[in-house]
Amino acid sequence: MTLTNDQKSADLARSTAAALLKAADAAIVNGVSVPVAKERVFGPVYSWWRLVCRTSEAVLLLTERGFTVEVAPMVRNVLNHAYAINWLVDNGDPAVDALVARGDDDREKLCRKLEETGWSNAAEFRAAVDQATAQQVPAVRTPDEQKLHSKLKHELGNVFDMLDRYDVADVYPVYSHLSSLSHTSIATASAYVEQMSDGSLQIRQEAADLGHADIIQLALALLQTATVVSPLIDGDPLRACIDHAATDLGLENTQLLPVRVK
Repeated sequence: MTLTNDQKSADLARSTAAALLKAADAAIVNGVSVPVAKERVFGPVYSWWRLVCRTSEAVLLLTERGFTVEVAPMVRNVLNHAYAINWLVDNGDPAVDALVARGDDDREKLCRKLEETGWSNAAEFRAAVDQATAQQVPAVRTPDEQKLHSKLKHELGNVFDMLDRYDVADVYPVYSHLSSLSHTSIATASAYVEQMSDGSLQIRQEAADLGHADIIQLALALLQTATVVSPLIDGDPLRACIDHAATDLGLENTQLLPVRVK
């Protein structure tokens, strides 16, 4: 079938998402075995994947209770991490290095903010940062390796560029829309009021129903992340569920994961 923003597609997406979440839990209940060559990348990938799964489960529960605009920040997070997981596995160890380096940068930035704003624990945090930095072995990279490192660090912090490198920049408007519902914006400022024909505003106890796109996007993100993660685990434990989900969603002959083009 073709997925559209209607109740039938939403019901299918919801059941597919639930099946993928169940399979994900079953795949890790007794631990996982990962080839040595994949261990370094698997750690952060696994954490991102579990975040996607747990956040998706929360969205399903909340939407069942009638929440709408409130789940937008979580759907945004799922969308972002789904593409980042593919990016991380596709680029391997250099991407892990970029992730660690951005973490170092963010930690240093936070430390400076604590110092500048006079937090009482700033000195303690600074000592921990300096100790961690002192224990690091400086990376030695060729000019080409350093160029790639800088490029991947940038992509990690810039969603549009990450998507653009994979020729899926058309996904960015979805991310941008979800962002407008995740920050202080006109979209959130008008979510609980309704403009009446006479120009007055009618307050609402709940935000308007935004349709079913969030649930459909959720199912697609879970399918994409499962497709990336499952081959990293010995036995490819999610394969049967992945194939079943793709067939149910009418995506059995579709390239589920974007390919890097830039």
